[in-house]
Amino acid sequence: MGLKDSVKKDIEGLQADELVVISEQIRLMRRAKMSKGKALPVEEIQKLTASSTSSWSEDVVRERQERG
Repeated sequence: MGLKDSVKKDIEGLQADELVVISEQIRLMRRAKMSKGKALPVEEIQKLTASSTSSWSEDVVRERQERG
């Protein structure tokens, strides 16, 4: 089974609220792909990252600690 088939199968099992999150992530990836190489205004970056539930600063700190 290829990656696309695997993803499609996973999507079929998702609930409506989960599909909304996936749809938003796809929209963000498309938008980022279209603007590749262009600098985005701070406001646009804030809008794009607003849906993220992770703490980016914690991720950066963790990566720096792992590198020593």
